[in-house]
Amino acid sequence: MHYIAQGPFDAALMAAAKRGTNIAAERIPTDKRYVSLMEFRRPLGMDDEGLREFKETVGGFVERQTVPLATILLVAPGDEDAPMVLDMAAIYRQSRPFQVCTDAAAAWTEVNRVLREAGLPEQPFPPSLARG
Repeated sequence: MHYIAQGPFDAALMAAAKRGTNIAAERIPTDKRYVSLMEFRRPLGMDDEGLREFKETVGGFVERQTVPLATILLVAPGDEDAPMVLDMAAIYRQSRPFQVCTDAAAAWTEVNRVLREAGLPEQPFPPSLARG
């Protein structure tokens, strides 16, 4: 799955994301073998309520056992050490392999590596990712 989100990642946006991901979770194939690529565009930053909503969203997926094989976060160069990215990394790493990339091609290479290792077919680079 490829998500694109643009901040600020406040409580209102994260609550909307939680509603959307809960719907998506119901539609994921029952074998749940997928890789999540999330592209986060500036501005970055998350307030305390947004972080709480984010933790609840990830926790809900873990409770339903709908966790991807891996999550890859794609951010702009220089944003890999942003406090929001570090907070998200700590939450995601509790339930799955997680990696931060700053280049779309490298992120997609990582997606295909995870798929290959899981015995799943590689996927072509999505044109929508090149537009980022």
